[in-house]
Amino acid sequence: MRTAIISLTAKGAQLAEKISSKVGGQTFAKGKNFNKLADLVTGIFGKFDGLIFICAAGIAVRMIAPHIVSKLSDPAVLVIDECGRNVISLLSGHVGRANEMAVEIASAIEANPVITTATDVEGKFSVDTVASRLGLLPEPKEAIKAINAAILRGEDVFVTAGDVRLNLIPQNLIAGVGCRRGTSSLKIFEAIQRACAMIHQPIERVKLLASVDVKKDEVGLVSLAEVMGLEIKFFTSSELQKKIDEYQLDESKFVTRSVGVGNVCEAAALCCVEEARFALPKTAFKGVTVALLWER
Repeated sequence: MRTAIISLTAKGAQLAEKISSKVGGQTFAKGKNFNKLADLVTGIFGKFDGLIFICAAGIAVRMIAPHIVSKLSDPAVLVIDECGRNVISLLSGHVGRANEMAVEIASAIEANPVITTATDVEGKFSVDTVASRLGLLPEPKEAIKAINAAILRGEDVFVTAGDVRLNLIPQNLIAGVGCRRGTSSLKIFEAIQRACAMIHQPIERVKLLASVDVKKDEVGLVSLAEVMGLEIKFFTSSELQKKIDEYQLDESKFVTRSVGVGNVCEAAALCCVEEARFALPKTAFKGVTVALLWER
């Protein structure tokens, strides 16, 4: 997951950096890289898989309210007080995995995770959480509620709850790839395989590769796509830069000098989809960087 950690005060900014160093995440501090919170949230809502606000819960609620669409697509939203005492899962606790994030962050900073979803409070699994972990899209939304309610009542649930049927739709992965010149197809394959293993998915879930157009003649990358029987899409530096700016992606000066743009793997993967949900942000292996996106 790709997360944004938003702070409004100097004390909050210190906590944001602490969280980023322990569990990852891109920090946004008021007065440093944004001035008006509403404008920031408008620009990044839906561009990050998780938003972590270090402020009062009421402020976060007011900021996200105009942008909320559906529990199946909204990002995870968490709120943390600037003293770092409580980590509140506020939105998309199951599909967005805000509940899991709350537990992870709370453990990292020795705080109290605050989770209010009924199944979690009762110590039971929810069907949408399981689906999210397996890379499955649960539909329709009404069926999720009906099946989770049946679980809470202690009923046995197989594939239906009464007359309700829930569809679990497998999602494919898009692999954005950056690599050094002359990298072998085996090394690229191993990097993608390791990336998939990090999110507990088989490499067979990858259905599309993407990179920058200066890699069109990269033998290792092109031959790997042929061997795997996958399409590979190449994008220009200007196309990648648009995604870098839109999603405020981190850039590498070394990569900029090498290929003319500061982020290849994440930006290339993002060029393949209209709406993005990161399965794995940019991850560096030896000579290869990989980013994985769920295909919507």
